[in-house]
Amino acid sequence: MNKTSALLGSLLVAVLATSAPQAMAFGLGNLTAAIPGVGGGTSASAVSAGDIDAFIQTAQDADQMIGTASRHIFKAVASKEETAAQEAKLAAANNIADPAEKAAALNKIRDDEATLLQKSLASQEVQDKLKAMNKAQLASFGNAAYTFMLGVLKDKQLAEGSTALVSGVTANPTLLPRLGALKDVVSSVSAQAVSTAKIGEGLLKLAKSGKIAALPTSASDKPKRVDEI
Repeated sequence: MNKTSALLGSLLVAVLATSAPQAMAFGLGNLTAAIPGVGGGTSASAVSAGDIDAFIQTAQDADQMIGTASRHIFKAVASKEETAAQEAKLAAANNIADPAEKAAALNKIRDDEATLLQKSLASQEVQDKLKAMNKAQLASFGNAAYTFMLGVLKDKQLAEGSTALVSGVTANPTLLPRLGALKDVVSSVSAQAVSTAKIGEGLLKLAKSGKIAALPTSASDKPKRVDEI
């Protein structure tokens, strides 16, 4: 678990530390563990089933935020051809009957989108698209970027506390039956950290340059409504 936690930490620090002052603004220095039982000093006796529930629910919330926001961002910056191609892939993936194959296909689509967005967000074409947006469109794009980064902060918070929580569950015989599910969620957060790192860096640069509104500074900030752009 230490290896997984280290990977998560390095990936998310890379996303949030575009510059030292900006990294501090995004909570690297003072992000507290608001999730019960996830703090670095958690003991086995302090961990409860509710802590596991809170951890898993927060991971699900972060995943939904990132997934919804990234789709809106993709549609805003991708070409019509790229958007149509991805929509076709999504439709095909959602029709796959086998759950494991379906999940793999959807993850591949998300990874492809992340790679495209990483390149697109720094391109002159996207800069021109942002300049051409009206006030409402730019606000919607900013809300999507904000919600995306809020999901990243929640994942970072989970990563920081995952080792302590897993250790506490491992040492508590009554919670051992839930250890497998918890480890699956930790692995999922790790995989998501890879793709969010690709997009997050571009969004942070846009915020730093003033092209979009300020991004969240804490995992406890409230998400913003994400509308079609």
